Amino acid sequence: MNGLLKRVNEGNSNLTEDDITDLLENTTDILRTVVLHKLNELSGLQQLETRIGALDDNKYGDIIAILLSVNPEFATSLINRDILSFDPTNSLNILNSASSSKLGNNLIDDRSIFYLNSQFNSNDAQISFLSTLTLIKHNKHLNNKQSMHSHYDRISRLASTFDRLPDNVISIFLEALSYLSSTPLIADTLSRDVRLINLMLSTLHLPPTKQSTQLYSQEQAPRDTSIEFTLSTVDPEDEEYMSIEKVRGRNSRMLQAGVASTLSALSRSKSLLSRRNTSTVYLALITNDANRPNLLKDGVVKALLNIISQQPSPLTGDDLHANQALAKMTITTPPSTLYAPPITTAAIGFIRPLYEMLIHPDALQLQQFEALMALTNVSSVGPDLAERVATAFDGGVLSTAEECLLSSHELLQRASTELICNLVGMSESAFSKYTTSARSKVNCGILLALSDAELVETRLGASGALAQLCGMSPIVCAHILSDPAKFLRVIMALLEDSHLGLVHRALVILDATLEACKDILVSDDQAKTAIQSSGLVDTLKNLILRLANEPSGRDVLPILKDTLIKLKNCGISIQVSS
Repeated sequence: MNGLLKRVNEGNSNLTEDDITDLLENTTDILRTVVLHKLNELSGLQQLETRIGALDDNKYGDIIAILLSVNPEFATSLINRDILSFDPTNSLNILNSASSSKLGNNLIDDRSIFYLNSQFNSNDAQISFLSTLTLIKHNKHLNNKQSMHSHYDRISRLASTFDRLPDNVISIFLEALSYLSSTPLIADTLSRDVRLINLMLSTLHLPPTKQSTQLYSQEQAPRDTSIEFTLSTVDPEDEEYMSIEKVRGRNSRMLQAGVASTLSALSRSKSLLSRRNTSTVYLALITNDANRPNLLKDGVVKALLNIISQQPSPLTGDDLHANQALAKMTITTPPSTLYAPPITTAAIGFIRPLYEMLIHPDALQLQQFEALMALTNVSSVGPDLAERVATAFDGGVLSTAEECLLSSHELLQRASTELICNLVGMSESAFSKYTTSARSKVNCGILLALSDAELVETRLGASGALAQLCGMSPIVCAHILSDPAKFLRVIMALLEDSHLGLVHRALVILDATLEACKDILVSDDQAKTAIQSSGLVDTLKNLILRLANEPSGRDVLPILKDTLIKLKNCGISIQVSS
């Protein structure tokens, strides 16, 4: 059978009679399912039709149940027997598989519904759970909310008879809850059912069942997604239970029930889908700031890093949930709490996942924004980390941040200016990009323009970067003064801003530029005339009273005084009141 699997993986769909016999009669369901999926991709299922028709009811039922998940159209064309007359487990496996697709659901008629309801009181727990799951999936497809509530009661009653679920019903029970909880009102009810939640969480510690209603082990198996539209459609009646307040309430109750420790264990799962789903749950919980301290205590950072360390290459958009959750934690958590000692070594491990999310082609703008904000916090740990961030991936982080400066998305502009503001003050490599590189003049011009951006955070970041650069390099001062009209316009706007931080930055830039370019200004009558006519002096004089009346403004007065003196020394007419 392994030889057959190898051949179909290589694209050979031609089966011998012995191959077909092994496939239909002598192999495990998991291996059979993998081969059938590959044959379906290769359009090779038709060669099985005659042999399937000759199987006994048990083997026929097994094959039909699998084919309904592989190719519902082909499977339904093969059904020419009374499947309800089979062994109950076989019949239910077929109906359950059929209920997973839109086409398969057409097989479930009134007689099938009666049959499924009749199996609820079976002495066999697996049959009771499986019949209920099938009804849940079928009614979910029909968007029958009333029935979904009654099915929840059924599952709850079935589960109440166990202190610990039998191995062969665990996957059925969990799948039923996953479908039921997609209805917001039921999700709210479930989150309040402590006994059922505890039973659900306890299943993690049990050995996996050998029999599953779906092929969970095949992460990339093709599937019919037509039924999933219903799962993601919000019923207007459920809007109340989709509100932020209700969702946060459910999340809080789940955390109180101990879901964090369960998620930590799931982060170590061998299943890629399980790890992806775990990161999605983490992201949902982390979105509420109030949950983050508790999650931090329960090892969320270690769990996320573990998930990230096992991500496939290349990453898909689904993989980014773990990176985004890590970014959110990085943005709001103090370094001393976030990173395990030694802090610098631990923080270095955050750079790659944040950068991968920043540059991923499927990343949302929110994810890129959060990646930049998180990298800003990583770089703020100290000069060593700032240099690591600036030089990581051959300067890729810094280059991408500079590209984002030109983005039409305001939040990306904001985050990139804040990152660059951090880097230029602590990283030699970033500093050189704005002082000695071939594009340094252009780069400084972009920061000057963004110092007059719409968002105050962008203005703070860009002008903060320039204030640091001008204070350390006369080259930067010369760069931004190369267009005097633009320079004066931006500086005047900053000086007149209501945000005192922007006023402070403008004074630092102006003071440093006057110092660096004093020889030029002293001899340049045209420049002096432009400054005199711009209203800069009057603006600075008006600032004196404003700063004197603000407690934090008094600390800025010495810089203002020094700036006025330097203007006077350059030949600008200054009259300062005593």
